Amino acid sequence: MDDMPKLAQTIDEVVAGRIDLYETIVRYYEGFVFSVAVRVTFDRDLAYDVTQDTFLKLYGSLSKFRGESRLSSYLYRIATNAGIDAARKRSRHPVSSGDAQADLLTVEAPQTASDGPDVEEVKSAVRAALQKVDPVFRAAFALVDLDGLSYEEAAVRLGVPVGTVKSRVFRARGELRELLSGTLGR
Repeated sequence: MDDMPKLAQTIDEVVAGRIDLYETIVRYYEGFVFSVAVRVTFDRDLAYDVTQDTFLKLYGSLSKFRGESRLSSYLYRIATNAGIDAARKRSRHPVSSGDAQADLLTVEAPQTASDGPDVEEVKSAVRAALQKVDPVFRAAFALVDLDGLSYEEAAVRLGVPVGTVKSRVFRARGELRELLSGTLGR
């Protein structure tokens, strides 16, 4: 994602006291941050909370932002960490989210009656399994396997070494394999 036009000037003015301009930053990046939050939490309601938390954290640290990287990268890191924390808290105190779950996976394959489970059954099983994967591993998995980023790009977004991303994706795939084994007629 490209940073907003005149970002450095806007940040300087917000830090100098023009708080009303902070809304411009929020409006420009809110869709991006929300999509990151949904990918990490797999829950739309929780993603709204994570998005709000991300912008509160950004506001508190805006004066420290040096502009050496893109603000979108900085926001990605904040949103990912906030999402992981929120997902961990939620897993300790689970609440049924029902229809609030994000429909993040698409399965597009022609089906016939003898092909096995239907598309909705597969999507539901994979979504349920992904929610059980540790949020740290799920975030790396989502970037590499769902968003199609390279390990290097994912490492930059997560702020960790490439080897760590590879390890987390491997662990997520293993957890998914284990969670999905024996399901869907296998």
